[in-house]
Amino acid sequence: MTAEALRDTISRFLQNHNTLSLATAGRTEPWAASVFYASDDALHLYFVTDPTTHHGQDLTRNSRVAGTINADCADWTQIRGLQLSGHAAQVSAEDRPAALAIYLDKFPAVARMMDDPASDQERLIGERLAATPLYQLRPSWVRLIDNAQRFGFKQELMLGS
Repeated sequence: MTAEALRDTISRFLQNHNTLSLATAGRTEPWAASVFYASDDALHLYFVTDPTTHHGQDLTRNSRVAGTINADCADWTQIRGLQLSGHAAQVSAEDRPAALAIYLDKFPAVARMMDDPASDQERLIGERLAATPLYQLRPSWVRLIDNAQRFGFKQELMLGS
């Protein structure tokens, strides 16, 4: 697969999935957390997280991250996913509207809770999400794993970060 075809395959995979297992290492021990993400054409991932969480505090100390994205499957021949590494940081106030638009486009239910909540609980969730920092993960390396091709099939894409 050419680099351009691999990039397109990775982009489609990112668009068709929504949960990133994010690994951080800001303290003495490694940490992992699952976050919903949206991605852009540059393969940047955007996620919302409270900076007081374990992984939020880790990101303040050390922006280097790793992660995996995959769908559940019942057979090892169906394993297909991404491994990645790069840097993650809070989106600036200036860049937040564009990044938030990408995120809300992927998660219209979140947009609705922010713009037109159906209950007090949704209003509270929407208000909290609107006030919670948005992060951008810029991968420098992405590996596609696809056991449907053959056992152990993988291709890597290096990105500027």
